[in-house]
Amino acid sequence: MNIIYVLQVLIGFGFVIAIHEAGHFFAAKRVGITCPAFSIGFPFPVPTKKGWKAYNMLRYKWRGTEYRLGWIPFGGYVTMHGQSDSPGSLEGPKEGDEGDYRNKSYWQKTQVLLGGVTMNAITAVIGFILAFQLGVTFIEPTVGMIDQSSQAWVNNEIQVGDRVLQVNGREVVDFEDVVYAGIFDGGDTIDLVIERDVDGKTIQKDITLQLDEDQTFGIKLPAIKAKHRVILTEEEAARFPEDLGEDRPAEGDEIVAINGYEIRNAQDAQGLIEESRGAIKMKLQRGFGADARVWEVSYTPRRKFYVDGSAYTGGISTLPPPYVDRVRNGGAADKAGLKQGDQFVAVKAGQGRVEIDSFGDLNRLVDASNGQSMTLVVKRDGKEVDVVVAPDPREARPGRFQLGVTVSPVPPADISKEARTEQIAEFNKSVTAYGVRPGGNAEKAGIKPGDKVVGVKVNGTEVLNPENNTFDRTAYQIALLKAAQADGAAELTYEVEREDGVQAFTIATDDSGPDSGAIMSIAAAEQRSAPVTYGLVESVKQGFYHSKKVGYKIMMTLGALFTGRVQLWHLGGPVVIAKRSYSLAQWGTGTLLFFLAFISVNLAIVNLIPLPVLDGGQWLIETIAAVRGKPLPERALHWVQLGSFIMVVCLMLFVLGNDLVTVFWRKWV
Repeated sequence: MNIIYVLQVLIGFGFVIAIHEAGHFFAAKRVGITCPAFSIGFPFPVPTKKGWKAYNMLRYKWRGTEYRLGWIPFGGYVTMHGQSDSPGSLEGPKEGDEGDYRNKSYWQKTQVLLGGVTMNAITAVIGFILAFQLGVTFIEPTVGMIDQSSQAWVNNEIQVGDRVLQVNGREVVDFEDVVYAGIFDGGDTIDLVIERDVDGKTIQKDITLQLDEDQTFGIKLPAIKAKHRVILTEEEAARFPEDLGEDRPAEGDEIVAINGYEIRNAQDAQGLIEESRGAIKMKLQRGFGADARVWEVSYTPRRKFYVDGSAYTGGISTLPPPYVDRVRNGGAADKAGLKQGDQFVAVKAGQGRVEIDSFGDLNRLVDASNGQSMTLVVKRDGKEVDVVVAPDPREARPGRFQLGVTVSPVPPADISKEARTEQIAEFNKSVTAYGVRPGGNAEKAGIKPGDKVVGVKVNGTEVLNPENNTFDRTAYQIALLKAAQADGAAELTYEVEREDGVQAFTIATDDSGPDSGAIMSIAAAEQRSAPVTYGLVESVKQGFYHSKKVGYKIMMTLGALFTGRVQLWHLGGPVVIAKRSYSLAQWGTGTLLFFLAFISVNLAIVNLIPLPVLDGGQWLIETIAAVRGKPLPERALHWVQLGSFIMVVCLMLFVLGNDLVTVFWRKWV
């Protein structure tokens, strides 16, 4: 952790909050309200025999106000004579006391109450202007990955490497513009203008991108992800030998290429690593721009007998010969004439025929084609049909091949999503070894295709699904993970049900055997553009433009909470903001300033929400009082204040808890 970045974040974040209080303070002083204290930061509490005592770094009294500099740089506060968050806690205002907040006119109170949001708005504009003077980086609007379960992938109109120029008629400078358009603009599609390199030439193309329901967030989003960097985690960096000296990789170093293949996304890296045997040659980069250091290092990843990318898990394939669910437009299957509902049966090779007993068999045979034409036998309408197809290279698994279809273990049918989910849930209740990897330990132990697995033990301990205390597909995956995480080799005991009863087969895990794959602990990090800088005049224009743009995004987010397009748990709080600020600080002061200006706009808009504990609520109360010609009843106001206070505190606790889950469990930020 870089202490400079931490200090930048603490000072910057504290300043954004403190400037809000400064807005109230300056407005109060301007209209003549007595302000006993104004503090930047909060005092450090110290326990004493008489109770807690607050210590400030600096205290100086001038013209009736004590100015304080607190040790804790998270904002600030201002005290005003005659104002309290607790109605009824103060004595009544004295007639003629010009320093009492309550004796001021409605217009003067408005200036004071909205002084904070006004200052935040002004600060945001200035922050954006300064950011563009220093240089701002944006998330590159280049497509790095397409969700292969999405309709966008099936439609095949957008490709990895496409650069998005416009979305719904608006210029795109940041990939987040594409995501926000999907959330806020409504409908099931977004219109893009993309730029693509074709045979050495750059072309522009108008496409309509289908939105898909995101399985993580539960809302419709573009099923594309921005180009990102693949970096080493702290765990993996520690595995490199120390004798590499200055060439020893460190946490955060980017993996640029593996064995000469350029890495476009994390799936590229994972695929190349899993398929490797022995040492791999990695090109690494540390830093950005002209100061970046690029070098190569030879490294042998550790191996595990079980990896997620394999169609055979523990040596067996638990999925039957699949059915074609959806066919990708323009893909290998589409060109060959494969149709939805086709079930894969066999592959013809020369005069022979190889049966496809499982999904694993299909994957193995397609990869073995090396992209050359192969004859697939599929069952269609109860009859076998030969289809000649030349598989395409996999987009996310270099060196492997695909047909360009999505598949299903159950026949695709025109049924509801709920009914389809029930079909899959029923299928997942049992585990069958539809296929066994040739030459693997499962085959050597005696497991055969068609065996029904009714239980698995890891080192003698039975493994069940903790949710229902039964053995099912989930329990099987848990057992494999337990075996993979065991120190040294583990024993997997399969209980197999056959016609002559239940038999047990014990398999010793082998991290170097045919079921194994190489693994590395890697992470994805956003790829940002080169710093964008402007002259003073253009920076001013950009400052106002981005203030308006960010304000629009925030207001649309708040509105989307009521329409259901955004859920409360999608929002980020102080922990997410702090972590995000730290990561952006690494891209330069200009980028951090841009984010702090974004936070400043956020504070301004959120504080305008008409809740009594916020500035907008206080102003609403004063407005109602002005219309009535007299203050609101103290008793009623007290309960309204208390209720809104409890609601805001509960919301803050929820957001804080959600932040902790987001950062440490979901790891979205």
